[in-house]
Amino acid sequence: MKTITMTFVLVIFSLVIIVLSGCFKTIPLPVSETACTTDADCACGTHKTTGACFFGNQEFVNVEKQCPDFCTGIAAMFEIKCVNSECKQVRINPVPAPQAEC
Repeated sequence: MKTITMTFVLVIFSLVIIVLSGCFKTIPLPVSETACTTDADCACGTHKTTGACFFGNQEFVNVEKQCPDFCTGIAAMFEIKCVNSECKQVRINPVPAPQAEC
């Protein structure tokens, strides 16, 4: 009798835990303003909160309002890349001019 009661209590307890586990929602952790995993996570434009020219995680960037000289540089020599899990502005390596043969 004691075994049946104990089994019944364990089954009820398990069911309660299963039902209650569906009630709790996972709260996503806040993403860093500059965190990324791929280049596609990064963007450049203005900060959604401050309105200042900004590059970083696309969740914080308003790409509708661009800052061309800030994002790409005056000579379009910069791009935004994910480097070591952080959005960075990096210089584009120009293609070297072909050498003339002598």
